[in-house]
Amino acid sequence: MISICIPIYNYNVTCLTRNLHLQLVATSNAFEILLMDDASSSEYRKTNAAIDLPGIRYIQLNENVGRAKIRNLLAAEAQYPYLIFMDCDSAVANNNYISDYLSYCQPGIVCYGGRIYAPEKPNDTTFLRWKYGVERESMPASERKAIPMFGFCTNNFLIDRNLFQQVRFNEELTGYGHEDTFFGLELLAEGVAIDHIDNALIHLGLEDATIFLEKVENGMLNLLKIEKILSEKHPTYAAHSKLIRTKMLLEKMHIKWLYTVIYTLFKPVMKRNLLGRKPCLFFFDLYRLGYLLSIEKTQHKNT
Repeated sequence: MISICIPIYNYNVTCLTRNLHLQLVATSNAFEILLMDDASSSEYRKTNAAIDLPGIRYIQLNENVGRAKIRNLLAAEAQYPYLIFMDCDSAVANNNYISDYLSYCQPGIVCYGGRIYAPEKPNDTTFLRWKYGVERESMPASERKAIPMFGFCTNNFLIDRNLFQQVRFNEELTGYGHEDTFFGLELLAEGVAIDHIDNALIHLGLEDATIFLEKVENGMLNLLKIEKILSEKHPTYAAHSKLIRTKMLLEKMHIKWLYTVIYTLFKPVMKRNLLGRKPCLFFFDLYRLGYLLSIEKTQHKNT
């Protein structure tokens, strides 16, 4: 009845898989757990390939295909009518995780369960990622329902397999960032409603602040791609992002150039703060906006 789809990249999913397997067996429903590795290091491939439990399939990709394409490949491999997608660096938060999702399985369903973080503040360079996650991503269903399409993420959701095959992830979006945003907007364009429930997974894989910022910068490239795609395909949703709306406002006021100059001057200061012990999320937003404008300017020069 249900296929659990877990894309893997350089992470040990043994504990996650065993916990899910216990819950699935207890439901007495037909199931499979699909583990698809996106060309991880050999140590992770060896560890995850060794997970030997009934109903588990391990699939090894020899080339890294990215976050969007691997999810499409997982859906193509799935044999059951309902799919649960989750990130590999997750932990199950309660013993009812599977049964709670099973109660929502019906044709046309899309249901997001949420994301939470460990309450303890990390004392190392992962603090920025933890702070961003706690303050921006960990929203209860009551808050997410107010912004159903924009509170959606790919780390933990249930979807009707037939519906997924109609929408799929846009494989033009490579690397990290905003593929979930675009997927949610594609659902919106198809008239599909997203249910939000409190069935969170714990996000464990906190990146070093330097790596996180690099991923955020790549995400800005994807955001510009999304803006272009939406302006051509779904112009109503072109201003889907707060960053894009702010960029548009600066353009309307003819001061985008001024912000880019200010960003260039203060970028080292903001980056030093974000990589430090007390990162400020206001600086994080200013940094993202400035980086977005700077790469857009570069792209315009190269066209």
